[in-house]
Amino acid sequence: MALMTSMREKMHIVLWALLALFLLSMTVGGLVGGANIIDQLFGNVDPQTTIARINGQDITPDRFNNIVNQQLQNARSGGQPINDFQLQRARNSAWDNLLQDILVSQEVERLGITASDDEVIYHLENNPPPFLTQNPNFQTNGIFDKNKYLQALANPQGNEWTPIESFMKETYIPNYKLQKMIDESIIITPDDLRNEFIKRNIKFTVTGAHITEATVSKEESKATIDELRAEYANTKSDYSHDGLCSISFVSWKKEPSKFDSSSANTLATELYKRARSGENFEKLANEYSMDPSNQNTKGGDLGWFKEGRMVKPFDQAAFNAKKNEIVGPIKSDFGYHVIHVRDNRIGDDGNKELLASHILIQTEMSPTTLSNIKKAATLFSYDAQDLGFKKAVQEHDLDISIYNRFDNTGYAVTGLGGLRSAIRFAFNGKTGEVSDILENEEYYAICRIDSVTPPGVKTFEEVRSQITRKIDKEKATNATLEEANNLLIKLSSKGIALKELIEGEEDLDGFKNESKTLLQGFTSIGRSHFLNGALLAAEPGDILGPLETNRGQAIVQLIEIEEFDSTKFETQRLQLRDLIFSRKQGELFQAWIEGLKEDADVIDNRKYYF
Repeated sequence: MALMTSMREKMHIVLWALLALFLLSMTVGGLVGGANIIDQLFGNVDPQTTIARINGQDITPDRFNNIVNQQLQNARSGGQPINDFQLQRARNSAWDNLLQDILVSQEVERLGITASDDEVIYHLENNPPPFLTQNPNFQTNGIFDKNKYLQALANPQGNEWTPIESFMKETYIPNYKLQKMIDESIIITPDDLRNEFIKRNIKFTVTGAHITEATVSKEESKATIDELRAEYANTKSDYSHDGLCSISFVSWKKEPSKFDSSSANTLATELYKRARSGENFEKLANEYSMDPSNQNTKGGDLGWFKEGRMVKPFDQAAFNAKKNEIVGPIKSDFGYHVIHVRDNRIGDDGNKELLASHILIQTEMSPTTLSNIKKAATLFSYDAQDLGFKKAVQEHDLDISIYNRFDNTGYAVTGLGGLRSAIRFAFNGKTGEVSDILENEEYYAICRIDSVTPPGVKTFEEVRSQITRKIDKEKATNATLEEANNLLIKLSSKGIALKELIEGEEDLDGFKNESKTLLQGFTSIGRSHFLNGALLAAEPGDILGPLETNRGQAIVQLIEIEEFDSTKFETQRLQLRDLIFSRKQGELFQAWIEGLKEDADVIDNRKYYF
């Protein structure tokens, strides 16, 4: 009875878990104005009622925002700060999950996959989903207790199982059946099992030379201005944009004042005096220390530490103190420290070590300081409206910052960090318009719209660094390949072993007679699918390459292969099959869902909300 009472009390948690596990996650926002919505739509999809249309299925803003709010709540429960970066990441992740969820549901409906009541009972009894097996009500010592679970399932105390049964019938079991249908195309061959065993267990002795980008002449791998302009001309369409804005802004950093620092110093001095007068240091630390690692339980204990481990001011004060001495306040980047040196000794390496505790008083921004900072921003805001932005900047002796030609998909402003409200303001206002006070965790800011650029193509200078990275990477890859081929020519023309060539070439990043499994990877090269595939098909004595790596090209010689242990292979066969199946299942499902996304007809109205 107590178990079922607890279940009923926590049903809202269970339902949220259902949403979190199977129906997605997301973020908040409100419909932004300033756009002629109807003119910007294809078809009759009204953003005020529809945030997205996926293959004809409309998604309401409320549905999207409810999922977003739940994701934010989960983040808060995990102690994560909610800022513009967190919001943007959650929105993007949630969109991907929502799109996948809708496409899967549509495919289930198209295929006519359903679940019967008998199937619901079977799955609840024999294949309960994770949100049930992970429910503390059905666990003993943190492990799923099937007997406890089945007892609760067989003895309902009300309608607590009704929403779960509905979820199982409408979503979980049809999706489970769909996954099984996709899984039917998974084939695991004897070669798959053998190769997986070899990669995990058999050591290959290899001599290798790694021709990395670092060994290539910088002139060879650097793009010329003519190459960059030619690439830009050939790929201009890749750099088209819907529209760009430029803004000027002034900002006020939210940071402690001199008064706040003085207050922290005063408190630290008071605690120093109290500790020196005989008050219990541990109690003072547990009551006052702002060190996150103390957690009001450790008495400020830092344990034993060597010289140089702590920040310099702390380190110097502590190591100049005597045993049982209390020193402070010592100012560092973390705040003010009161230090109790409890003991000292000479360590195994002959250097001095200390056992110490400390009380950390951080310099925190007071409400008065924050109010004064906002007051300064407010006074500027009034003057900007009355005198104009530039005149107000002069009157208040502020510095102007510029953020040029950005699109409406961003969420950060250079110099301010995450500030999506500034991006929205720029795209919803008119040239010359001045914003109200905008803020994030670190700044108050006021922006002026300098220019609005209609849809077009980004200039060469705007994308130059992007093109440069691309061309430089291609040239470096080609240069390492050429060097690797030259190395092969030397091997064949001189008739010498790779080991000898490595010893004679100082610039080569090489290794000799190294024995590793393929999953461990080799020195400098690391793990490479190209290398693994070549070694699996090679015989001792073979020279392989050039083989592409993450940093260049490799030439390797297979020296020896450890003997295949058939007994060990048989003991691992089932485990290997499960590993391969799980990997192929993930790869196959991802390919399948990507295919659905490519074929989907999607209208995305999120830009009108965030």
